[in-house]
Amino acid sequence: MVTLRTYRIEDEETVVTLWWDSWHSIRAGLRHPQSLADWRRRWAKDIVSRQQIVVAEADGVVVGFAAADLCNRVLDQIFVAPSHKRCGIGCQLLSWAQRVMPDGFRLHTLAENVASQAFYERNGLAKAGARINPVNGMPTIEYCWVPGPSANRTAPAAGADAVARANKSEHPRRG
Repeated sequence: MVTLRTYRIEDEETVVTLWWDSWHSIRAGLRHPQSLADWRRRWAKDIVSRQQIVVAEADGVVVGFAAADLCNRVLDQIFVAPSHKRCGIGCQLLSWAQRVMPDGFRLHTLAENVASQAFYERNGLAKAGARINPVNGMPTIEYCWVPGPSANRTAPAAGADAVARANKSEHPRRG
């Protein structure tokens, strides 16, 4: 059984390694231009200090995590260990993001990450644009989640107007 819990500082090495491994599992040969040491520094400086983080744990082992910039309504990171993908963990993490950002949020994923794009679209997120990621220089797709009437909200479903409202804040660096 997988449960979600709040990130603890002792999770750092496990989470950063999971993040690195999962990102690089998108396709064979994919390499991020920054080193793992750079990712560790970025984790401590930009993510832990500024975002709310939750980890997914199975039998005492961290198998996924999500990090949300609540002020800017951005799901900055959502990753699952490659060995635990397609087990419902991503859905749990996405549901957490919807609970902590009930008015909607946006996220970015690599343009070549078709599996994640399909996952987001199956789960009600809408494509909202594209850009080059300032951290890794690669094309990304922006997705937006805006709660619809079924979420007992008055906000419209994720159409063009809803996407525009969700995109008002500055884009964070992700990668």
